[in-house]
Amino acid sequence: MKNNINSIKKNASRFFLVLITLLSFTSCENEFDSDKTPNSNVLPPVIKSVSEAREDVPVTQGVLENTYIVRGENLGTITSVTINGYPASIAPALGTDNLIFIRIPEDAPYVGQSNILRIANAVGYTDYDFSLLTIEEFTEDTIDGVKVVNLIGGDFTDTETVTFVSGSEENGDLVERPAEILSISETTVVAAVPAGVEQAFIFLATTRGAVVQSDSYGFNYSIFIDALNPDWSMSQWGGTFDVQATDPALGQYSIQSVREGWSGLTFLPPNIAFDEYDSITVSIYGTGAPGDSVTLAINDFDGSASHQQLVLVPGQWTKFVIPLSDFYPNGGEPDTIFRLDFQESSNTGQAQYIFYVDDFGFL
Repeated sequence: MKNNINSIKKNASRFFLVLITLLSFTSCENEFDSDKTPNSNVLPPVIKSVSEAREDVPVTQGVLENTYIVRGENLGTITSVTINGYPASIAPALGTDNLIFIRIPEDAPYVGQSNILRIANAVGYTDYDFSLLTIEEFTEDTIDGVKVVNLIGGDFTDTETVTFVSGSEENGDLVERPAEILSISETTVVAAVPAGVEQAFIFLATTRGAVVQSDSYGFNYSIFIDALNPDWSMSQWGGTFDVQATDPALGQYSIQSVREGWSGLTFLPPNIAFDEYDSITVSIYGTGAPGDSVTLAINDFDGSASHQQLVLVPGQWTKFVIPLSDFYPNGGEPDTIFRLDFQESSNTGQAQYIFYVDDFGFL
């Protein structure tokens, strides 16, 4: 898996070739004239192998919008190239009788298909077993207290590994964290998020040699994931808190907040520019009654702000994503964020309320 991931990242040596290839692509339908009279010496095409173009690695599955080298025979006379019946693009200027470059279109079908790469000329065609792969999106969830991602797309049937990759070799901070795969279907892979992940790209590799990368996962800026950001400090009134609670926790630790009614837990940042991020995200675990709530207040309960009430679910983690614009729907945003409070706001007269905070940060 590591070699596959590195092959995606370390492609500079082949960038010029791939760039020329991409610029040279044209639709097969426009390039070939199927009405030409066949030459009596023309033989049907033959496919011997398909390779990922950047590292020339043999594969039997392709990623949407990626480029591949097809090797075989009688490829100089082809009239069409299709994958699952959908026209692929080729680079005519780079083709020979034994090699062509093809590019898989973004909208090629990939689920519930025959998985056939077909190359045809005037006298025949050849089929090659070749499925397609893409990650359309991912969603987040918690299953039995475990933080998971649901990778959505396909064809995931032959999934082998899922890895969360942060940093880069160039910067000397590359970290690869293998994920436990919980379930695999043609359209969805569910994987547990490894401990310690703040921001990463998710790489999914298959036994067919294909590797696909997700959009960025995680935080642009973390406040608490297993530990408090060292640039921040905490305070409170009317209760206690523990930053090393283990049950429940989405990773190694969460923050347990034991509160009197209307008391609060305070986070003090090093003055964050208000316009630097789009949203605040946090996961909170409720332990009380349905309808219990916590109010997230900004800048010491700024009188110009609309502070956000977060309704908790007993015995369950709830992930909240609050656009910063929701705090100031009528304008008047501050220059900086200098304080965030979670105030107990259930208003039910209980002597004690307990909730847990985890995966807290900015998006």
